[in-house]
Amino acid sequence: MSSVVGTSHHENKVLGALLRSEAPLTGRALARVTGLSQSSAQRALVRLRQAGLVEVQDVPPAILYRPNRDHLAMEAVAELLQFDQRLRDKLSGLVATWAIQPSSFIVFGSVSLGTATTSSDVDVLVVRTAHLRADDPRWQEQLTSLGAALRSWTGRRASVIDLGLTDARSGFAQREPYLVEAEASGWLIAGQSLAALAGRRR
Repeated sequence: MSSVVGTSHHENKVLGALLRSEAPLTGRALARVTGLSQSSAQRALVRLRQAGLVEVQDVPPAILYRPNRDHLAMEAVAELLQFDQRLRDKLSGLVATWAIQPSSFIVFGSVSLGTATTSSDVDVLVVRTAHLRADDPRWQEQLTSLGAALRSWTGRRASVIDLGLTDARSGFAQREPYLVEAEASGWLIAGQSLAALAGRRR
């Protein structure tokens, strides 16, 4: 999400959870529903409070958080959060139609981090199943359709990294920076996480 208040990936997750909830939530509950660590959730809450997007309700012994729906930027922020979810849903639907399913399909980089600008590409990591050749015409047709769809949906060019399963596993094991980033902050659209493919716990 590219927001007027500069919210990050973790802040987007926390704010999105608050907007979807009918009641205020504790920091612990937010960490649970977003899948973030408690420290990451708390840091996101601090920044959201500083931006005025989140309010605190002190109900001893608990501290509850709720979105500040009166904030002038909240409507725009909420709409952008929905845009992210709509893009994820569209991609999930597209990949579900593929005749050859990927071992993993992850959107990463500036789009998943919420720092994309109008000139940013949509960075996509697609991991092929074992023994599938990169030049398989059916596979290449799918990747071509992906690029066309992303251009139509977002106006952005797709930057696709197409990896074989063995290369993905070895690259993740060697802590290739872009694979570490994709695992840490990417959107897992289909298949397994890189950690799961490599036989590690996330």
